[in-house]
Amino acid sequence: MNNSPDHLDEYTPWIVTRLWRPFRLVASREHLARNLKRLRTAKGLSQEALADAAGIDRTYVSALERRKYSLSIDRLDQIALSLGVEPHVLLMPVPPASED
Repeated sequence: MNNSPDHLDEYTPWIVTRLWRPFRLVASREHLARNLKRLRTAKGLSQEALADAAGIDRTYVSALERRKYSLSIDRLDQIALSLGVEPHVLLMPVPPASED
């Protein structure tokens, strides 16, 4: 077995993923931040009101809108339910016409 980093002798999903394509964290956080703020303000909710409805802290909502934190699937579900949307809507790219 060759142990060099650029040689894969066995299927190791995390290595294949890491070497195959760049990590897209920034784009996903950007979509979440824009959609979260857009949907929250469209519903007339403050960060505090949304946080209360979702059972999370207001500073967490603020950090999500500023792209400082990522979130778990469970938190995504809680926030989406509080906004009255399906979870995938929060992660969709925002069309330029609907951006603030």
